[in-house]
Amino acid sequence: MGISCDTVYTLKDWAEHLGGVKYPFASDFWPHGAVSRAYGVFNEEVGRPERAIIVIDAAGIVRYIDVHQLREVPDDEEIAQQLEKLEG
Repeated sequence: MGISCDTVYTLKDWAEHLGGVKYPFASDFWPHGAVSRAYGVFNEEVGRPERAIIVIDAAGIVRYIDVHQLREVPDDEEIAQQLEKLEG
């Protein structure tokens, strides 16, 4: 499972950009930041999560967390490699 603070529609588009994925993405868009607070990536000063990508395997184990500043763009290739590890 992948979790992002983006909307469901944005996650769908991102999954398509990655070439499709075989597991679900969850949106932490609403209720506002509930999951990001639980994972410690919610920035209370600005009232939104950091740009974070969290990948959790089928057993519920966090396998990857990628946190960036708002203006930074995550590396699609690195994320794809992390996701491939789950499928391997």
